[in-house]
Amino acid sequence: MHISENVSLRDHNSFGFDISAEHFCSAKSLEEIQEALQWQKKHNKPLLVLGGGSNTVFTRNVDGLVLHVAIDQLTTEHNGNNINVYAGAGVSWHQLVKQTVFSGQYGLENLALIPGNAGAAPIQNIGAYGKELCDNLISVDVLHRETGETTTLNRKECDFDYRHSIFKTPAGADFIVLGIRIHLSPQDKPVITYQALKDAMQNRPSTAREVFDQVCLMRQSKLPDPKVIGNAGSFFKNPVIPCQQVDTLRKEYPDLPVFPYSNTECKLPAAWLIDRAGWKGHRTGDVGVHNKQALVLVNHGGGNGQQIAILADEIQKDVKQRYRIHLEREPTIY
Repeated sequence: MHISENVSLRDHNSFGFDISAEHFCSAKSLEEIQEALQWQKKHNKPLLVLGGGSNTVFTRNVDGLVLHVAIDQLTTEHNGNNINVYAGAGVSWHQLVKQTVFSGQYGLENLALIPGNAGAAPIQNIGAYGKELCDNLISVDVLHRETGETTTLNRKECDFDYRHSIFKTPAGADFIVLGIRIHLSPQDKPVITYQALKDAMQNRPSTAREVFDQVCLMRQSKLPDPKVIGNAGSFFKNPVIPCQQVDTLRKEYPDLPVFPYSNTECKLPAAWLIDRAGWKGHRTGDVGVHNKQALVLVNHGGGNGQQIAILADEIQKDVKQRYRIHLEREPTIY
């Protein structure tokens, strides 16, 4: 393990912001992570754990140690009709999805092209097109950054909800994700319940490979490639509000799309709210809102995290004023 000084994080965040870390190390094993934590404590430095950088907005240089978790272990176990895959936290999520689908291991095809690494997947409980990670997750291996102890959390202990997990609470804030176990199936029975995906597949029986290809096409048609234009994917969560509030909103906005969430709550598409408010395609200097997807804030080149944070705040305030709805951010503002 090597700890470097004054390292640019341009290639470690999907917005491409050229900020620097006072100290930086990339750890490819549990032992290297533990060694880095010992160094951090010995030198009494702040710690920031970083994965693929697709869910972080850097507004300033980072003091202390940036610990880049790069465990790339990938193993597969077959047990009858069950396939268990272990992916280290540093494994690219999309490459994991692609490799499993192309190998006849099905269940993740709806989650293709979600940016970031496997380590971030349980933190966000990533999801798309009718599927969430928790549908296939078995357990998460974690390291407690203060005690140095490792443990395994099962799916129930992860306390999953919509874009939520224990890792976003005080109870799980000190866990460093080492890897995840997921169960897949050799049976090619894709889930096609999401209406836009149904429409794209023309309501016909389809294979998991076809779903994978279609999801990739749909995402590529409206989501920019971070390698081309900096972004963090969807910037805001779809709000969940009381159904009674929906009835009030529809009196003013009869075309408001609504999706059931529970017996008393409904989910609204944040993209519709932002688009209807006139933000799609908006640009302020070098940052703005993507012209094909209102959920995506972008860095046109030369922008910085402070500008993105200000833009996000302006959108949140406008949506709150128009619809009396608070939009919650997905990325962490650092």
